[in-house]
Amino acid sequence: MKAAHIRMLALVPGLAVAVALTAPASTPVALAAGHARVLYVSAHAKKAGHRCSRKAPCRTVAQAMRIAGRGSEILVEHGVYREEVRVTRMVELLGRGRPVIDAKGRANGIVLAGAAAARSTVRGFIVEDADEEGILDSGADYVTISRNVVRHNDRGAALAHPTGKCAPEGEVPGDCGEGLHLMGASYVTVAANTVIDNSGGIYLTDETGPTAHNLIARNHVLDNLADCGITLAGHNTRAVVLASTPGPPSVASLAPTVGGVYDNTVFENTVNGNGIKGLGAGIGMFGGAPGTAVYDNTIKENTAEGNGLGGVTLHSHAPGQDLSGNTIVANILSDDGIAGNPGGTPGDIDAKLTESAGIIIYSAVTPLTSTTVRRNQISTEDIGIWTENAPTIALSANTFASTVKTDLVQK
Repeated sequence: MKAAHIRMLALVPGLAVAVALTAPASTPVALAAGHARVLYVSAHAKKAGHRCSRKAPCRTVAQAMRIAGRGSEILVEHGVYREEVRVTRMVELLGRGRPVIDAKGRANGIVLAGAAAARSTVRGFIVEDADEEGILDSGADYVTISRNVVRHNDRGAALAHPTGKCAPEGEVPGDCGEGLHLMGASYVTVAANTVIDNSGGIYLTDETGPTAHNLIARNHVLDNLADCGITLAGHNTRAVVLASTPGPPSVASLAPTVGGVYDNTVFENTVNGNGIKGLGAGIGMFGGAPGTAVYDNTIKENTAEGNGLGGVTLHSHAPGQDLSGNTIVANILSDDGIAGNPGGTPGDIDAKLTESAGIIIYSAVTPLTSTTVRRNQISTEDIGIWTENAPTIALSANTFASTVKTDLVQK
């Protein structure tokens, strides 16, 4: 991973790990000092203020957002706020005493909407009961999302006739966008959140443009039963340029300004108990149709236990995709791959694997290149690492406990 500068997780109080990210050297990452205004919100205000002052706070976050200038700080006091919050300009949205954004009956809890919301911060909230995502970053770069609890979202999946992101597409079930979703967003820090009991956990996709150079660090992603804990999924079929040659589609070149999920770092997360009722991995990297790309990502020093598919799983399903160059290093994986087949039986239905596995790397068509798997510690598995159409992995490159029946299977 090329580093134009070092981005510090010290942007989030209590975190002080440095991670190298690619960015134009002239572009600042941190929010500029000197905010336009401090606005106050309290659900307990006896009379709603029109200027959101300390003595006369607003009663809703939406009201404060309407009058906030660029760079404003919005302080939201403890209480329950039954609304969808749309961040449409750069602000610091800060919860004090864990205020609850109750999005029941609404599509989302908090939405960072487009480029104008770049460099915003969302910190200190409980976000729950949205039909789709709890927190959605749609096209806002350089955002920090930290120390939130994102729970019980994706409620639209249970409706009799799911709509929007919850609606199935052919045989593919809807995922409602999962608990916390970055879509077409880059240089975002998602740190120290708890993402629990949604359909899926943290989701990175590229429908509207590249999702790249993001840092997903020190989150607890737990018991999201229908899908993966952390997913990097290529949906944009123009992320690679396909060769104009006869036969199956093949990659001619990458199109990183158009699409792709690349150069993201997934670091020191705890990812347990996900996907056991819906074929989900602990941490998954997936390509769908030809033209999609999920490449050059780093999955490092995470802990994954008790997930339906492998603790770390990579699937390339079709020709004309690029899922190469990913690095899986120094993760601690145990008792994963326990429900990756219909009926909740162990393995991976796509890879035709019927045993549990800590790491699964599978390409249905095109051999992967430059895929690195090393220094992982794996225990309590039928198979430690299972690969097909992937570069050779030395047995000594990873550590397997005695509770692993077969250390390494390579096809």
